[in-house]
Amino acid sequence: MKGILADTVAVGIDEAGLGPILGPLVVSAAAFSIPTEKIGADMWQLLSDSISSKKKHLAGRLLICDSKKAYTPSTGIAHLEKTVLSCLKSLSKTPDSVAQLVDSLGSDSKQRLLECPWYKNIDTQKIDFNADEISISAGAFEKNLEKNGIALIALKSYCLEAGHYNQLIEKIRNKSKVVFQLVCRPIDEVIKSSQHRNYHFRIDRQGGRMRYSQLLRTMFPDMALKILDENDTSSSYELSTSYKVVKLDFVVKADELYLPAALASMTSKYLREQLMASLNSYFIEKCRQLKPTAGYWTDGKRFLNDLKVIAPQIQFNPAQLIRCR
Repeated sequence: MKGILADTVAVGIDEAGLGPILGPLVVSAAAFSIPTEKIGADMWQLLSDSISSKKKHLAGRLLICDSKKAYTPSTGIAHLEKTVLSCLKSLSKTPDSVAQLVDSLGSDSKQRLLECPWYKNIDTQKIDFNADEISISAGAFEKNLEKNGIALIALKSYCLEAGHYNQLIEKIRNKSKVVFQLVCRPIDEVIKSSQHRNYHFRIDRQGGRMRYSQLLRTMFPDMALKILDENDTSSSYELSTSYKVVKLDFVVKADELYLPAALASMTSKYLREQLMASLNSYFIEKCRQLKPTAGYWTDGKRFLNDLKVIAPQIQFNPAQLIRCR
């Protein structure tokens, strides 16, 4: 990992696809090494030469914001793509297919994805982007980071396709615990893969849950736990060992308040959209009358009904395609 070991590792974690009945659940983490004296500063302000949180007046800068503001069905994935690919470029990664994107984001889920017929084309599903534009944006971003003593040290995604999701739900019998286990994967990986001493995670709050201490004790039994605060908008904890201190804030709308969480939000959404494009392509190639779906409840039900009525000849395993809850 890049960065000075005396720095604090600031990490944002957010998901995409928590509510749909079709398509993957994706959790992503964006980690930055930040000088400890700048840990409370507004990163959007520090990096305003190369990024912005608003679409207006970007003037070539990267958009980093809540993915719901960066993406709409009408404008598509352009902002998500430019930002995620530019950040990966700054980490010396240049994926040109969806399979390479999955690999670049460090997900270990590619084999499970390839077991699904609708994701088998991700090796040939090309990512179409302007390489020069990505290089320029990545260069400006890196220069801006370096000027402030900051380094992007990791951008990772963890993907849970519907079949594996259903298996975990059947085993654990609790959706929120399944999601929390997925959220804890990047926490554990970042801590274990770095020699830094101090970490600060900001995580979009999971539904209406306010208390996370028991879940954290279960997931990190070898670390001491201290409850710092639990209120309506933020729940804060400290995990520690003799040589590492980890602060975790579960915050309502973290992706609107903290740049690393916003970048994680955009990364999750971008990867999910690419995988949904693969899913839609698979079924529509078998029946051109089908209309694509985003996978969310109402439209997902519509798509499944269309499969039944318009394309009954298409065979699929419901437990592999449709989430049980």
